[in-house]
Amino acid sequence: MMLRIPSFQIAYPFEQSTSEKLQSVLFLSLFLSLLLILLQPFGFVATARWQYLLGYLCIAVITFLINYVGIPYFFPQPFEDQSWSVVKAFLFFLYNFLQMGLWIHIFNTLIMHNDPSEMASGIELLITVGKALVLGGVASTFLILIRYNWISRQNLQAAQDLNEQLQDQLQQFEPSPKQVETLTLVLDGKALDLPRHQLVYVRSEGNYLSLYFDPAYSKSPLLIRGRMKELEETLSKYPEFFRCHRSFMVSIPYISSTLGNSQGLNIQLRTSTDKLPVARPKIKALKLQLKQRMTKGNPFIT
Repeated sequence: MMLRIPSFQIAYPFEQSTSEKLQSVLFLSLFLSLLLILLQPFGFVATARWQYLLGYLCIAVITFLINYVGIPYFFPQPFEDQSWSVVKAFLFFLYNFLQMGLWIHIFNTLIMHNDPSEMASGIELLITVGKALVLGGVASTFLILIRYNWISRQNLQAAQDLNEQLQDQLQQFEPSPKQVETLTLVLDGKALDLPRHQLVYVRSEGNYLSLYFDPAYSKSPLLIRGRMKELEETLSKYPEFFRCHRSFMVSIPYISSTLGNSQGLNIQLRTSTDKLPVARPKIKALKLQLKQRMTKGNPFIT
């Protein structure tokens, strides 16, 4: 299969889990070490001066760990899947390599050349940072290309697997507006009775929740004050409701299909053209939910 080249403006999910971040750091470190051995951009023979190579790799690993773990932890919003893109990923990589260039310049002057006076040399600094950015451009382009195609294949396969389960089993659980059963939500200290079988999905918007219903019941969403975590706890006793994303909860019988590409996995609904995102950690949970519940003996809606 040929690698597809992504557009710079296309969405490109940031590594959210710790394992994904560590994999990217490891890959970049190994790829960078290969470039250092082959190109020797900082003027040493790697086989004879391996301690310098080890020093550069330590700088790379520490820099990426701080930026990949620290910055998203304190400033998570810019790194969310819906706002991250290929161009942002590329620029973030270059920012990492810019930092590496600064630290390598200090390392060279203090350790490799043992001449602290070189630290004040603007020319040496520009040369070192320039080399680091060139290496970073090559490494980051390669990583983005590989990861983009890997995510595309993973999400496409996940969508195919889920669609097979939906086609085989979900048809016996057609939601009907004629079914009448109320569920009681207790949000923000207030109780609210809602029709269980007509609630399609919920979207979190700050301190408020937008509840979307079957169009046969209501065409307008209901806006109430509350938090998604509180709602999830309240609906945990109803097996058809699944939190597919930090900001979305869906009633599984209203799912018609799933769509997967490099930008992620999305849910297509039976009753509208709205597409709901599925967070990557939730994909396996959704498969398991379908496998456990969607059988004749254990339906979602009882």
